[in-house]
Amino acid sequence: MNTLEESFRRPIGEELAYVCDRLKADEVEILGKALRRGLLEIYKAVVLHELGTGRIDRKEASRLLGSRVVERALAGQGVASRPRPQRPGPRKMPRRRKT
Repeated sequence: MNTLEESFRRPIGEELAYVCDRLKADEVEILGKALRRGLLEIYKAVVLHELGTGRIDRKEASRLLGSRVVERALAGQGVASRPRPQRPGPRKMPRRRKT
């Protein structure tokens, strides 16, 4: 269960005001940059998902995102990043305590 500190979210207006104050920029400029960055992340995730499911090939993904982004994403899917499958076999029984 979340504690109060973990579930509390500061109002977005306070965060926006802080960023605008620190960067000496207006709200429209900051919101535009945030929207652009968020949309680019979603676009990248969709293209990589399409590549992973085989709907587009590697060449098309590289054209849409750039070869470095695609290579980095594919390298992250290597053997080291995958969880190991559980080994088959009987489960260990807990030892009995002597009383």
